[in-house]
Amino acid sequence: MFGFIKNGKREKKEAPKTKVVYRYPNEKVAIFIDGGNMFHASNYLQIKINYKKLVEILRKDRWLLRAYFYTGIPSGDLPKEYKEQWKKQQGFLNELQNMGIKVKTMPLKKTPEGYIEKGIDILIATDMISLAFKNAYDTAILVSGDSDFIPVIEKIQELGKRVENASFKRESSYNLRKICDDFILLDNFKDKFTTPLNPPKEEEEPPAPEEKSFIDKLKELFGNLFHTNGKSTQEEKIEKKEKKEKAGAKK
Repeated sequence: MFGFIKNGKREKKEAPKTKVVYRYPNEKVAIFIDGGNMFHASNYLQIKINYKKLVEILRKDRWLLRAYFYTGIPSGDLPKEYKEQWKKQQGFLNELQNMGIKVKTMPLKKTPEGYIEKGIDILIATDMISLAFKNAYDTAILVSGDSDFIPVIEKIQELGKRVENASFKRESSYNLRKICDDFILLDNFKDKFTTPLNPPKEEEEPPAPEEKSFIDKLKELFGNLFHTNGKSTQEEKIEKKEKKEKAGAKK
């Protein structure tokens, strides 16, 4: 044990305090994902989120009631430029359903600037409180950085439930983190449930030179033996003869 001497007495150095997390026996959790909040974070970070892996990270070894994903969807006739985008969104939502994640939607509100989400936070809050009253979970995990959820969290805690908050740093609210029982910074686990939207292209390796056949190697070997400066012995004899003839003609 290390220590230091003060006034002639050795004092013990206190070990750093560790955070103790108390767990319920057979703890039940429910996960509530704010799709719009996560979209803004992933768009800024240029990443694609694997929500199945994210759910597994958040639940840990606890019993999962269900994971809910909340988002807005368009209604009525869509302009041409939005139709292709909505088609991709439908495919994404179907993938979530196939993963076992329950998708809950609200109609998007049309504005002169485009479409915006309206009422999603109310839908999330209603489900969180309703399930808490029904004693469906012990711990709610809110995946959002929206501080508007603070009154809802306080109400759920009054019912004897725990609330954990998970979000990316960019979208996180200090006041929301402070009031929750635990906070999970998703940036610390990003490599475990995300992939880059535009991964760097791998440089192609140059093709390996073709290996010479045994016959080609023999030809090269014997060619070097019988060639001098790229000319065969026979060619050298002919050149010498021509030079002599030229020299004799000059005489």
